[in-house]
Amino acid sequence: MLEATLADPELKAAARDWPKSHDRTNNRYTNLLFYEDPDFDFVINGLVKDETGRTPVHDHGHAWVAYGLLEGDETVLRYRDPAGTASGLEPDEEISLAAGEVDLVPPWTFHAEQAETERMVAVMVRSARVGKSAHRRLDPDTGATYDHPGPHQIPYDL
Repeated sequence: MLEATLADPELKAAARDWPKSHDRTNNRYTNLLFYEDPDFDFVINGLVKDETGRTPVHDHGHAWVAYGLLEGDETVLRYRDPAGTASGLEPDEEISLAAGEVDLVPPWTFHAEQAETERMVAVMVRSARVGKSAHRRLDPDTGATYDHPGPHQIPYDL
């Protein structure tokens, strides 16, 4: 279903006006919040990155995320946690995504995303709203993980 949404010409046209999703002043990503379901708690988000858009290594806590590219290309690097402690993460898999493709990110899966084109636009369906559950990030200097609220949610009308 998300693949069909990504092919919608009206959505592609609307996405041209979406703002970039990186607050460089506060070094925090933002997500456009298109919809939050009052009964089932899932959300639909938008994300816009430029070619410098690389996320820190992070997970989405207990949430599943269907991450679909509307425009551009992106590389996703997944990490494995051999000790099951979130310390000593090791690179595991590199996934290349192009416009129209969807990546399904399971809960508690550490990963980082890197935009590979001048502009990358994604639509995400999350099983839970960011900020309502714990997310973790990896400190690249120490290798330790820490709780993080995740991207700031900005309500946005399509």
